[in-house]
Amino acid sequence: MTSTETAVTAEQVPAVVRQVVRLVAPQPPAQVGNDHQLIGDLGFHSLALAELAFTLEDLFGLDAITPERAMTLQTVGDIVTLITEAIGAGQARVPDGDDVQAFCAQYGAVWDPGTPR
Repeated sequence: MTSTETAVTAEQVPAVVRQVVRLVAPQPPAQVGNDHQLIGDLGFHSLALAELAFTLEDLFGLDAITPERAMTLQTVGDIVTLITEAIGAGQARVPDGDDVQAFCAQYGAVWDPGTPR
């Protein structure tokens, strides 16, 4: 596949975020929704939360998420909002499809933009 075939659009950013959360989650469901609680529903603990933060920072080109900001992130929807607002403000970027695919491959998954997350 070429980068053109795997290009990620701004509209797909929430699906990318949900896929990242699902793959990193200690207790992943088949699909992750915006209302899933990071700790209560998905089993995140401090180490898994740190891995999630580093992954999102790398994939989306975010500055480090401050501990104060991290404390406000309770649900997957909170993370989606954080990322989409950062992209809108020019503080993050939409990831390249090849980067998303490479991340997914690390977890034995395939990025398929047409599949619900």
